[in-house]
Amino acid sequence: MNNNILYTFVAEDAIKDTEMFTLNCNCGGKVIIMSPFQETEVTCPECESLIKILIVSGDPGYIIGADENGEPKLLPVQGSKAKPIELLSESEKNKILSNVKNQIKKD
Repeated sequence: MNNNILYTFVAEDAIKDTEMFTLNCNCGGKVIIMSPFQETEVTCPECESLIKILIVSGDPGYIIGADENGEPKLLPVQGSKAKPIELLSESEKNKILSNVKNQIKKD
């Protein structure tokens, strides 16, 4: 039994009009979730990690988190139609994060 607890963000738009949704684990494992989507957590069939599901309104593309130094970083939203983080150029990532830093300074 694996004691890992993972958290993932899922775009509400990705699940509201579909019969099933494939949730990806960090290990590469996949969990099929069937409609109606009532699960708040699932277990990966590959690594047995518990994956807690956080549904975000609409399709925000990315969530802004923070690294261990408190610097903003991009977190993926599963089911988003936005370009996957791993396919963004450094320039694209820096532009998004720069906008976030500027917004934080304003507030």
